[in-house]
Amino acid sequence: MSAPQQQPYQPNGPFGAMQPVQTPAAAPRPPSDARLPRLFAAMMGVFAGLLVLVATFLPQSTYEQLSEGKAVSKFAETGWTRSFDIEPSAEEKEFYDKTHVARYGIPLSAAALTLFAGAAVGFASYRRGSASPAATTSRTLLIAGGAGTAIGVWMLGMDISASLSFGQDTGRFVSRYGTGSGFWILLAGGLVALLTVGLAIVANRREPAVPQQAPYPATFTPYPPGVPQQQYPPQPQAYEPPPPPTPPAGSALQQQDILRPSPDNPPQPGNT
Repeated sequence: MSAPQQQPYQPNGPFGAMQPVQTPAAAPRPPSDARLPRLFAAMMGVFAGLLVLVATFLPQSTYEQLSEGKAVSKFAETGWTRSFDIEPSAEEKEFYDKTHVARYGIPLSAAALTLFAGAAVGFASYRRGSASPAATTSRTLLIAGGAGTAIGVWMLGMDISASLSFGQDTGRFVSRYGTGSGFWILLAGGLVALLTVGLAIVANRREPAVPQQAPYPATFTPYPPGVPQQQYPPQPQAYEPPPPPTPPAGSALQQQDILRPSPDNPPQPGNT
């Protein structure tokens, strides 16, 4: 009789439906929220630098002198030079040729260029970590450029505020000092520069580490709590044929077995 074929074990219950988990190919990870302040800081740095550069070429302060209600002198000052709306007399022109305005355009332009450099490095290192050398360089340049811009705007504001107090009205002569469009644009640039500094400081945070994805949660259990586990029947063992029966004592078969030489002790030629 041939031994029965042993069938492979087929589990039932919740394990029977479980198939090997196919891990999909990892898609490119989108930038985390911790990188967004770095991008915004670079964008605000470019915006602040443009405002500052444009404002240095626009009138920042104005001066007008009236004599008996008629304008006799009128000019505007930018961050680089002085422009006249009414041509001055020969004596006044000689005086103005020997003097110059406070050239706030030099430090403000330097601060704007620093903002541009920090923004360029920030855009180039956007995909890198916040602790990388490129990200650190971008953050340093943005903070330095933004702080320099804010300080320059504050000093220019104090200067213009002092000139506004020089206005006089004696009845016959009237002197008026005012602010130009360049000052207000420069003030907006200073506020954006401060925002850039704040975003650059916030961007110093480290990105959180990405957790390793597992096929199942760490607390995965095959059975819900309180549900008894399924009992499986014991597996059938491989068939083994039974040993031959022992002949009765004193029978011819037993005597034949006794007289039969053992394979471990073969008969000697002299004993046959």
